[in-house]
Amino acid sequence: MLKLMLFVVVISISFFACSKEVKTKEDQKKTVSKMSLIVEHKKSVDVSMLAKKEIESWKEYSELKVFLSRFHKISPNEALNVAIELKDLTKTMTDSLKIKDLKVNALKARVNVFKNEVLRLVDMTLIPAIKDHEVNNQIDKVLLIFSSLNEKINTIYSKKEFDKEVDLENFFELKKEDKEEKSKLKKSK
Repeated sequence: MLKLMLFVVVISISFFACSKEVKTKEDQKKTVSKMSLIVEHKKSVDVSMLAKKEIESWKEYSELKVFLSRFHKISPNEALNVAIELKDLTKTMTDSLKIKDLKVNALKARVNVFKNEVLRLVDMTLIPAIKDHEVNNQIDKVLLIFSSLNEKINTIYSKKEFDKEVDLENFFELKKEDKEEKSKLKKSK
């Protein structure tokens, strides 16, 4: 009788251990499949036509922009696989910034934040237990910061165009002339 009880206990333990292992493998399959699902991300803001004309000589930016367009519909696995290439393109773009109008602190700050977010995506490639939603969130951050970078470029060139249209030097000279005329009128009264 004791042998029979011992046999039943051993069989029960084996059964539960095997069923637990099967569940773990099923969970891993679900995680892997979620990592392979293509997710559509929000498209980043593009530079304006005015800015495109001004930065057309900046080839490294154009290459990065084309490469990032792949991230609008991408799976987390695929994003992690190309993260190092994205990091290299980001570094090349950062190092190649020679356009005088864009060498302002506000744009440099955005470029640095963008570079850091890309580096965070690269770091995720080294984390074996990374979740799909974490990678997708990081992709969203990268695209959001790139949009912010583009918006700043647009702002810089919009301001430059506005400054060209409104000749501030002559504007202030007119104000001086108006003041002189008013003072002459007051003196004459």
